Amino acid sequence: MPSISKRTGTCFMCGKPAKFGVFGRYYCEEHYNSLPKSTNKSSGGLIALPEKELKETLTDPQAYYDRPFFKMVPKGNKVFASLFLSHYPESKGIVGRSINYLILYKGKIQGIIGINNPPYAVKPVDEFFWINKENRHDMNAKIANNHIFRIITEEKNLASQCLKTLRIVAIKDWKEKYGDELIGLITFVEPPRTGTCYLADNWKFLGMTKGYGTTQRSKRWENRVWVRKEPKLIFGIKLGKVNYRKSPEPEMSYFR
Repeated sequence: MPSISKRTGTCFMCGKPAKFGVFGRYYCEEHYNSLPKSTNKSSGGLIALPEKELKETLTDPQAYYDRPFFKMVPKGNKVFASLFLSHYPESKGIVGRSINYLILYKGKIQGIIGINNPPYAVKPVDEFFWINKENRHDMNAKIANNHIFRIITEEKNLASQCLKTLRIVAIKDWKEKYGDELIGLITFVEPPRTGTCYLADNWKFLGMTKGYGTTQRSKRWENRVWVRKEPKLIFGIKLGKVNYRKSPEPEMSYFR
């Protein structure tokens, strides 16, 4: 159910008529402008905690696990948002369907990881998963993009353990939340990072992006503006088995 401020159109903080919505709450102009910068519209509702409060929240002795445990949280979870925004300070938010996790290990929140809808069309991804015009809609629903993976400690081998855990839980959670069989994962790595942890988990290097992005944020896609960006490395992994036929299009069989 929407918040009271959203349902009544009044400011969450003072009760005056409101027109600015942030993370399910409405604000008048005065209180909207007083919000921390990370809570404005450009961050997609991600709200960061103060640094001191965040440090106090990261330790939870009751949540002791001897292997990485993923706790699913909404993208608006403040711990997740804090670690996300400090990793990608210029991010416009998380686009499309998404599942986001806190990484719990040895009584601490060790980092965050998440998946969301893949970009609509990327040539190396299309070639790796045999995506074409006819099957693009169905295939894009079965592939997820590892949009965030951040570890904030120096636990040995934790990165590879987390990627292994992701391959297991993502299939189950994507099916339960969205009803689609997840058959593959991709990720984009920005240099100078080289994607070593993905290669160690048997992900394949698929190629590089062309180095273009869009600044479009309005409701009309034709108003988008393309800008030059740094090319990124693309990695992918198949979570199912592909049975190839003689025809150009493969027959897909998915196994857990």
